[in-house]
Amino acid sequence: MSGMNSLRKKFFIFFISTFLIFFSIYGNLIIKCDKENISVFQGEKINLRITVVNKLNYAISPGNRFYFSYHIYDLNGKDVSFDNKRFIIPRKIKKFGRTTFKIPIYFNFKKSGNYKIKLDIVKEGVFWGSDKGWEVPIIKLNLKPLFSDEFKKKYLKNYYKTENSLLNKEQYLLRIILKNSEIINNGQLMGFSPGSNYPKIWIRDTATFIGYAKLFYKLSDLKKAVELFLKYQKADGEIADNIDKDGNTDKNTVSTDQESSLLLSAYEMFEDDPDWIKKKILNKKIIDRLEAALGWVWKNKLDKKFGLVLNGFTADWGDVEKSYPDQRAVKLSKLSLPSISVYVQAKYIQAIEKFIIMSKYLKNNDTTLLWSSRLNSLKNRTKKHLFLKDKGYFISHITPSTDEYYKMEKEILAVGGNAEAILAGLMTYSEIKKFIKILDKRLKKYNLKSVSYTLLPPYPESFFPHPLLSKQWSYQNGGSWDWIGARLINALFQKGFRTKALTYLKEIVKKNIKNLNIFEWEDRNGVGRGASFYTGAAGVIGEAIWKGCLKKDDKQER
Repeated sequence: MSGMNSLRKKFFIFFISTFLIFFSIYGNLIIKCDKENISVFQGEKINLRITVVNKLNYAISPGNRFYFSYHIYDLNGKDVSFDNKRFIIPRKIKKFGRTTFKIPIYFNFKKSGNYKIKLDIVKEGVFWGSDKGWEVPIIKLNLKPLFSDEFKKKYLKNYYKTENSLLNKEQYLLRIILKNSEIINNGQLMGFSPGSNYPKIWIRDTATFIGYAKLFYKLSDLKKAVELFLKYQKADGEIADNIDKDGNTDKNTVSTDQESSLLLSAYEMFEDDPDWIKKKILNKKIIDRLEAALGWVWKNKLDKKFGLVLNGFTADWGDVEKSYPDQRAVKLSKLSLPSISVYVQAKYIQAIEKFIIMSKYLKNNDTTLLWSSRLNSLKNRTKKHLFLKDKGYFISHITPSTDEYYKMEKEILAVGGNAEAILAGLMTYSEIKKFIKILDKRLKKYNLKSVSYTLLPPYPESFFPHPLLSKQWSYQNGGSWDWIGARLINALFQKGFRTKALTYLKEIVKKNIKNLNIFEWEDRNGVGRGASFYTGAAGVIGEAIWKGCLKKDDKQER
């Protein structure tokens, strides 16, 4: 009997051991990372290569509310920041399957130093994988200070030392944003993304930061970013909105500022190398391609009644129109309401002005005369049909087919469109002075602490069916965009309103330094939304500091 009991005991131990081994192999999830030690500056992007081995008997996917995230601890294991940004797992991880993907992480928390980072997967609102016993890696992080001599020496080759410490710090933040947005393809700089959520290159964003980028990047590399859009230009002159690494293009057709943005980007290259416009792209000179882009707008987008450029009914400068409640709202359709916006006219006017300068350089007299005539016509018609003299600003839209929205739109001050109108020379000095008073009165009325709020007031609740814009002070319907606010600041600097421009600029910079970030947009409570490290905003703020604050008698470090 004792022998039988001994045998049973051995069998029981074998069974339990096998059971435990089985569940250690088949009842777990394992996360692996390609790095054990990380050394980066505050806010600097690092791509982590993550491998997930799923030994569970169910799949892991975003549709089931699973996301990738991380926890931050000090070297003693004390919790520093447990709940952090969620990342979408790019593909379904089947049960008993595995996958590898990259996650871009920005460690932009306020205090530099040494930390431990625990990578983890969360089922939102239910549990963290590490609490379930899943195997998660712990990485050592050396977070170096952004505002440091080391960073300045390595990346901030051009630096303008002002009398304001926040403006000085802002330049470090702007530089890390440009670095984070670099899109590298086959080891070469292809261009820049608009921000953390955008993997493509967009021409309308490129136009707002490429001038500032010239302070830090080779002109030859920046030329390639502009030439990319010329390479994919259609035979009729139309320009794509965005391009990805594989050469796939797309366009938000409700907007009509892509061709204008191309011209403004190209002019930045021309400023430093005028003969560049003689170069051929696919057997056609750049200058001819630029004229073809302008010509496409003139031929295909000009309204016959008003003689002004048409686009969809968007929120001022935005690219989501009043049509569908989903992604279809970025494309013109049978539901589109053809509109004439001051933003589109002002961008087109600026583009033509730059083209005329380039045309004069090549002594193309007939071309110069043609576009000069068109420019004067556009300026006069824009002022005549869109400027509300009694209000002291330009109306955001007029709609040729109906006046249904005219009364409402007269009461909305569109910051972006009016900023571009000032840059286009469509307001006199006295009109700008009056505009500032009206703007400040509106900011005070709505208790807003930044000039970046884009619509004062926003469109009514649910006016735009798309959920991003359906609420007031949300996204392009009145959200706070430094990308727009800084354009107004640049316009005021250029037109001689230096004191007011500095006041607005310092408000924006103070907020950015506090956040150690520039968000794509912020809601009325100052909560950051959309992409982080927004490149377009960094470009126009950088331009404000360098071209606005910097006087001819100021000294800058190089």
